[in-house]
Amino acid sequence: MFPPLAFRSVGVFRERVGRGGTRPDRAEQKVTARIAAMTSCFTQASVRLKRLVFEQLRHLSEVCQPRRIVIKPNWVLHETDPAFPIRALVTDARIIEAAAEACLVLFPGAESILVGDCPLQYANWPLMCQQSGLESVIDKLSAHSSGRVVFRDLRREVFRQDGDNFLAASNGDHGDPKGYREVELGERSHLEPISEQSDRFAVNDYSSAITSSNHRPGSHRYLICQSILDADLFINLPKWKSHQKSGITCALKNLVGMNGDKAYLPHFRRGAPKWGGDEYRDEGRWLYLAQTRLRERFQKRNRLAYRILKPGWELIKRVRGIETRLENPTAPPRRFYIAGGAWPGNETLWRMIYDLNWIIQCADAKGYLQPTPQRTYFCIVDGLVSGEGNGPLQPLPKETDWIVFGSDPFKIDAALGWFMGFDLGRLPIIARREHFVGAGWGDFEVDDLSVVLDGNPVKLVESDINFEFAPPPGWRDHVER
Repeated sequence: MFPPLAFRSVGVFRERVGRGGTRPDRAEQKVTARIAAMTSCFTQASVRLKRLVFEQLRHLSEVCQPRRIVIKPNWVLHETDPAFPIRALVTDARIIEAAAEACLVLFPGAESILVGDCPLQYANWPLMCQQSGLESVIDKLSAHSSGRVVFRDLRREVFRQDGDNFLAASNGDHGDPKGYREVELGERSHLEPISEQSDRFAVNDYSSAITSSNHRPGSHRYLICQSILDADLFINLPKWKSHQKSGITCALKNLVGMNGDKAYLPHFRRGAPKWGGDEYRDEGRWLYLAQTRLRERFQKRNRLAYRILKPGWELIKRVRGIETRLENPTAPPRRFYIAGGAWPGNETLWRMIYDLNWIIQCADAKGYLQPTPQRTYFCIVDGLVSGEGNGPLQPLPKETDWIVFGSDPFKIDAALGWFMGFDLGRLPIIARREHFVGAGWGDFEVDDLSVVLDGNPVKLVESDINFEFAPPPGWRDHVER
């Protein structure tokens, strides 16, 4: 089913800031700036999908002929529950196919077109390909591209669920064949202002020791797929969804999947604000503390102890009416389990996301950060079926039928956040953009921001479009406009 792919041992290379690199030529910079100036949104997109993708990428091909292309979808997880269907969970296979086919035609000099992502550690990538319809796309393009198009699960390590949520190492075919490179951001990292709390940096279900060892005052490292750093053209294919930790996941947040090991990605600081963290609110903090410690200590280490203690947690949930599923966005449960940084007080996540966007914009192939963009960036947002509610893993389908194009991820996320019905000033991932240290992205005022809607320029704040996305439970009654 899947084409064979040569795979060598994964290597890790440590690099530091400050070396020289190549710059895009003037024509490429001009077209990138021109495309970035406006975000283009198209409604009723499914019936004209391939034409829209081809036309938008053709603008790039007029001045940009890359040798290495990376297409980065959202492949976060396979469908684990029919209540949260695959069509709202991952990037639509039709958009991936349209982008890859357009690249084959428009960039004939490209040596390689890699389609890849780093899903969650326990995601079943072959099953996800089957569920989403990507399996047939892989077969088709592998047969007709003479090996130029390659699909790849880029995770360095993959695990499989082994009952009771225990994880066991998987030996399936995965990983970046070019290895991984540790990119050092140093004191310019967006995490540096809170690095005195680096001992609290964490991400659920991953090693906190790895997280804190790679992020401390003066040093912030990320493990980036070398194939992505080698790319001349990076095409971001995010899914338009709500997100429990960031409010929205789209162009900015999708770059989490270019990091080979998610333990390198601080998602929150452990504990409640009264304890110096932003993992959960002060209210109910003792209950959340007990539950998180139970999971950390026993879920992956002691199967017997976990089986004995888990019923106690289930009893507490029933007694206190705590819910962990949101199936009806119009009638959310009164008490929802809101931990793991899944609330607006999370001031860690946006910093990590900004770091990754700075890397994709300005890190050269050796991982050195440069003052100017080092590759062409273009984004195609899958809004054919979007996800609302408790995303990114429990999204409820929203039939939006949009596709969106652009080259400034801040403008894209601001526009789509507005169309979701969210208050952009209450979304840290957008509201903190003045802190972004990269080159040019995010330099706008919301009141002045315009988009092109079906070919017509529209001032964002004057548009009456409001899809009224159901926000994640932890953001309800806070982020709505």
